[in-house]
Amino acid sequence: MIYMKKMPRYFQIARWIRGKIDHGEWVIGSKLPTQREIAKQFGVNRSTVVTAIEIVKSEGLLEGKTGSGIYVVNNQWSLLSAISPPDWNDYTKWSLQPASEHTVQMINELENRKDLIQLSKGELGPEMFPHTEITEAMGKVTLQLREFGYGDGLGDLGLRTEISRHLQTLGLNIAPESILIVSGALQALKLITTGILKRGSTVFLESPSYLRSINLFPQGMSIREIPMEANGLSIKALFQQKFPKNSSVLFLNPTFQNPTSTSMEVDQRKQLLEKCQFYQLPIIEDDIFRDLWIDAPPAAPLKALDKNGQVLYIGSFSKTIAAGLRIGWLAGPEAVIKRLSDVRMQTDYGSSYLSQVLVKELLASGLYENHLQKVRSRLKEKRDELLRLLSLHLSDVATWSKPSGGFFIWVIFKKKINMPTLFKQCLAENVVINPGYIYNDRQPTLRLSYAYASFEDMEAGVLAIKNSLKKNAPT
Repeated sequence: MIYMKKMPRYFQIARWIRGKIDHGEWVIGSKLPTQREIAKQFGVNRSTVVTAIEIVKSEGLLEGKTGSGIYVVNNQWSLLSAISPPDWNDYTKWSLQPASEHTVQMINELENRKDLIQLSKGELGPEMFPHTEITEAMGKVTLQLREFGYGDGLGDLGLRTEISRHLQTLGLNIAPESILIVSGALQALKLITTGILKRGSTVFLESPSYLRSINLFPQGMSIREIPMEANGLSIKALFQQKFPKNSSVLFLNPTFQNPTSTSMEVDQRKQLLEKCQFYQLPIIEDDIFRDLWIDAPPAAPLKALDKNGQVLYIGSFSKTIAAGLRIGWLAGPEAVIKRLSDVRMQTDYGSSYLSQVLVKELLASGLYENHLQKVRSRLKEKRDELLRLLSLHLSDVATWSKPSGGFFIWVIFKKKINMPTLFKQCLAENVVINPGYIYNDRQPTLRLSYAYASFEDMEAGVLAIKNSLKKNAPT
C-alpha cells in the first residue's frame, strides 16, 4: 500500500491497465475507456493518462486507431505464444442478439450517473420510493419466510392470487392459473417472441414505439410499423395491411403509450378488438403504466373486453414501485401460460422469491394502493411543473400534449432539428434526453420524463435544451 502511494500516478494507471488485460477483463479487441473517463476515475489530468497509455503501448499491449480510440491488441500470453486467443469481439459481433443502437447504449450508461440531470429516465424519482411501505411489508414477510426452491416456473401462487384480485378491480376476471410471474414486462415480451412467434412472423407495431429502442424481435421477423394518431394507434392504417394467417401479431401499448403518452378511447378499443377478432389477429397488450394515471382512471384494458382469448396482457410493478424490483406478470389462456412457463424454466427458473413475496404483501395489505395515491399526487405536481417550463421556454419552437398519466411528455419541434447534435449538446450541459429517433421516429421529436428529475433539475434541463437549440440552427 505504501509502495502504491509512492508510485507515480501514471505508473499506477499503467499497472491498472495491465491488470485488466492480464485478468481477461479487457480481451484482445476491447476498446479502452476514454482518456477523460480514466482521468476522472483516478483524479488526474489527461496528460497523466496519456503517459500511462504510452507506456503500455510500448509494451505491445495497446494500439491507437485514428478517430476511434485505444484498443487492446495483445496480452502477456499472446506476446509469448504463437497461438492467438479467441477474438471475443468477433464472436459478439455475429451473435444472434444484436447490440443496441449507439445512442441507446450511451443513454443506458449515462442514466446511472448522479452528476447528470436525468430527463430521460423512465422510473420514479427517489422521493417516491416507498420506504415506509416496503419496511412494513418486509417486517411481515420475514416472519413468514420458509424454505423455498426453484418453483414451477409460474411464480408464487400467493402473488398470482393477489394479482388476480388486483386485476378484478380493472374489470379483468383472470384466474391465478392463467398468470405467469416475470422479471419485468420486457421479459414477458421476450418470452412471447421466443416461445410463441415462429420464424418469419409478421409483427405489427406502433410507430413510434419504445420497442424500437431495444432489439426485441429475432432476425427473420417482419416488422410493420403503424402510425400513431392523437388518441393512439391508427386503426384505419392497421387494417389496410394484409395479415398472414397464424403468423401475425399486434404489439400494442394503448394506455399512456411509450414514448408519446397517448391513450386509446373506449370506442377505439372496442373497434380494434372487433376487427382483430374478425381478422384473427392476436394482440399483445403492454399495460405497464395503467396504475400511474394522474387525472382520471383510463379506459378499461383491451383484455377486459376480450371474451375469446385474443389478448395476452402484460403488467409490471417495476414502474409503480421500483425499477430494480423486476416483478411483472403475463396473463392469457392457460395453454399459452403453461407453454411460456416452460420456456421460462429453460432460461432462469423464475423471479426472485423474496421480491415476489414482498409484492404479495404490499398488495394484500393495501400498502400498494396507499403508495399509488401518493405517487399519483406527486406525478401530477411534477407533470404540471414540466408543462409550465416548456410553455415558458419552448412554446415558440415546439408543441406537445398534456399527458393524463405515465411518465412522459412527447415534444414535437416545429422545424427541422439535427437531433443527434441536440443530444450531444444537451449532454455537454450535463442533461440526458431521449431523442425521438431512438424510437424510430423520423421527425424532430423528444421524449422528456417528469418522473425522476427534481423541480430544480427540470428547470435547468429545459434551459439547457433551449440554449442548445440556439446553437442548433434549423436545417
